[in-house]
Amino acid sequence: MHYFCAVTNKKQDMKKTKIVALGDSITKGVVLTDGNNYSVADGNFIEILRQEKNLEIDNFGRFGCTIHYGHQIIDRHADEIASADYTILEYGGNDCDFYWKRIALNPEAEHQPKTSLEAFRTSFKALIERVKSLGSHPIILSLPPINSRSYFDFFSRGIDDQGRKNILGWMGGEVEAIARWHENYNQALFEIASETDTTIWDITHPFEGYEGDWRTLICSDGIHPNSLGHRLIANSIMTEANF
Repeated sequence: MHYFCAVTNKKQDMKKTKIVALGDSITKGVVLTDGNNYSVADGNFIEILRQEKNLEIDNFGRFGCTIHYGHQIIDRHADEIASADYTILEYGGNDCDFYWKRIALNPEAEHQPKTSLEAFRTSFKALIERVKSLGSHPIILSLPPINSRSYFDFFSRGIDDQGRKNILGWMGGEVEAIARWHENYNQALFEIASETDTTIWDITHPFEGYEGDWRTLICSDGIHPNSLGHRLIANSIMTEANF
């Protein structure tokens, strides 16, 4: 009987921590190549965690995903989440984005982000509760910073000069308004974590505290971390995590 217990405990010790990752293209590991094409980087932060920490990770990140579609992904992968020790939740970067071509054409109209800040808060809290109800521990991933100038130049490609002026005027004449708006959603993540007693892995401040220029860790589109950025994310998580 004692021998059987010893073997059982040893097997339990060898069991890998299982993680499900839900999010947008950052979780998926998408980077912008030199040819201005998007592809999934081999050295994305999920893959680094999988290999260097010997974790079992199901990555369900999707390009362009908002918190609304995050609920649909939970519906689709409820069984995987139920069997996972932890579920990473990474949303907000697409939710705070606007339909820029509409603004370029009609800057005087009222324009809303893809998900309002209030709706984002409510929906994210509901997402957390759904993960908990399935028996997994949710972990929020904060957002990397945005390079506003690069992002403006990227999304306004194909928009004529007048359209670009319209967008800039709508933003109050300051490109950095993009980063400030994005930060509202990121700050909401920290507040949600506190209000729901949910773990948050802070990858924002490691970017901002990078010893060089943090913008060198972001692709030329201004929003996706490059391979160096993914390494920083992975290192930050491995510093904070208990596995």
